[in-house]
Amino acid sequence: MPITLQHAARLRAGSQPALRPNSLACALLCCLLASPAWAADTSADGAPKELDKVVVTATKHEQALRTAPASVSVVDRAEISQRPSADLLDVVQELPGITLSPRQVGGRKTLAVRGLEGKHVLTLIDGRRISASDDVIGHSDYQYGWMPLSAIEQVEVIRGPLSALYGSEALGGVVNMISRWPRDTWQGEFNLAGEHGDSDGGKAAAYLAGPLGDQFALRLNATRSRVGSVADRDDARYSEIEGREGTSGGATLLFNPAEGQKFELGWQGGREERFSNEVSYGGVAYANRYLLDRSHAWAQWQGDFKPVSVQLRAYRSTIDIENERNNGVAPTRPQYLRDAVVDGHLQWQWGAHYLTAGGEFRRETLINAGLIGGRDSADHKAVFVQDEISLGQTLAATFGLRGDHHELFGSETSPRAYLVWTPSDSLVIKGGFGSAFKAPTLKQISPNYVGAEGPHTFLGNANVRPETARSMELGADWTQGAWSLRGTVFRSDIDDLITYRLVRQQGPRRTYLYDNVDSARVQGAELGFTIEPNAHWRWNNDITLLHARDRSTGLALQDRPRRSWNSQLRYSVGNWQAQLSMLLTGRQPTAGNLELPSYQVFNASLRHRISDRFSWHVGIDNLTDLRLADESVNFGYAIRGRVIEAGIQFGF
Repeated sequence: MPITLQHAARLRAGSQPALRPNSLACALLCCLLASPAWAADTSADGAPKELDKVVVTATKHEQALRTAPASVSVVDRAEISQRPSADLLDVVQELPGITLSPRQVGGRKTLAVRGLEGKHVLTLIDGRRISASDDVIGHSDYQYGWMPLSAIEQVEVIRGPLSALYGSEALGGVVNMISRWPRDTWQGEFNLAGEHGDSDGGKAAAYLAGPLGDQFALRLNATRSRVGSVADRDDARYSEIEGREGTSGGATLLFNPAEGQKFELGWQGGREERFSNEVSYGGVAYANRYLLDRSHAWAQWQGDFKPVSVQLRAYRSTIDIENERNNGVAPTRPQYLRDAVVDGHLQWQWGAHYLTAGGEFRRETLINAGLIGGRDSADHKAVFVQDEISLGQTLAATFGLRGDHHELFGSETSPRAYLVWTPSDSLVIKGGFGSAFKAPTLKQISPNYVGAEGPHTFLGNANVRPETARSMELGADWTQGAWSLRGTVFRSDIDDLITYRLVRQQGPRRTYLYDNVDSARVQGAELGFTIEPNAHWRWNNDITLLHARDRSTGLALQDRPRRSWNSQLRYSVGNWQAQLSMLLTGRQPTAGNLELPSYQVFNASLRHRISDRFSWHVGIDNLTDLRLADESVNFGYAIRGRVIEAGIQFGF
């Protein structure tokens, strides 16, 4: 029996209808980079039209985006291919509720969702966990480079807690990368792009997928990219932004022996180098080089027995981080993260109920010389259940509960309740409550751990408790004719935030102990509108208002903008498309009771689709050549200066 896209992709990831392979990595043209982009289908007059978007992350099965029981944003294949993106962070950073958090090294930054940091956001590939480096490896942003963008069909972002389904780390939300998958015939896509600015770079990517006879299908991807480091204008001995060079690739085999039966075997991995120039505490200039090796391998079976569907899988993620420095400067110690997981779930329809039940076993391992014996590990066990109930033609309720047991800190329960009301085709109202948690890292909870790198020492603490959050939200989405209006209010109370406290000081060296000392409240609103007066024009706007406080001190939480605004204006006619975009990041408090000024980034792009198989684009990023250090020396991260980017895409 031939493998179809709808059969393969729907059972595994809820992907949307087939997109033609002529979407391209486009450099956006003036104001912020995120906007619903050129869909692969077109209307009779040649103007692009949007396909109905489907998501899977909110419930572990396909649902329409507007009525999914969560605050969800989707970046589809057409949008991904139009952005001059380096990694996952570039793809999602301009979605509602998402802001940037500094990492203090080499211009690195991570995302924050509704004021909760990247370490509180779970990252997935087709619903599978990856080894999360943020909060385990200091000043890292390595969790965004696991999958090449050429291999992603869409990215789904849940804003709000989802530990009821996914367990630890889903405190602030979930980011799920959904893979592209073979169609009924062989398809290939090739991208070449180059850029010029304060540093030069380029990228080449290839994607190839299709059937192998009646029962097998194969998917291949490969990417090679490089972007140079950016020297600090004030002191050339330092790199303001580190450079990157990497190669990644993957292969997946799908076996479809009978109707409703699917086996999948795959691997995705790569090697990345980060390089920069730094100066040691002793004043010695040196070249700093981090080597990252990533690997993610999995085996999976899905069976549809009508009315019951089953999924079982086993997978393993690893990331190895090694550091090299010259001129006699000691490198940081190597660190190796390992995650091995076996999980599964059942789903079935029972009257007005759609039930999901499953479990997970995960072994987390950290290899680090700061641990006694050089390594430590912990087992995670979990069971979960979810009931989606139809309460008539216009009302649906979702209830979920998950129980997790951590070998070192004990058990945690995460409930969730959500209502979706659709009083008319134009209006959707939804809201709910959820509880979530984040388990301590092995460094934080291991009494053996002694981190003596750098100028200070950090000690593990077996009494560290998991961070927990209780969150509520209420939102509405109204669409009528050319207009679409949306708004959501939210609030999260976070208890037992993990931090560190000073326990002793010997000369300049300070020793800190990981501990729970803080609680916080984050509340705000997401407001947006879109207007499409005709088939050629589209203007999209999203504003996030944020109020984040440390409840124990009453002070504002650092590095969280009080407001952000994303705006995109797009014009398309025939096979041409132009876009202007703006991202505004509002004032925000930072370390030392200082306040960072607001700033705006503008981008612009032009794209021409010559045929179904070939297109080209040119764009300008950071049109005004904004440099954050010129706005304030207190910014903990940097953005690249003006960059001109051009590329071509061709396929079959």
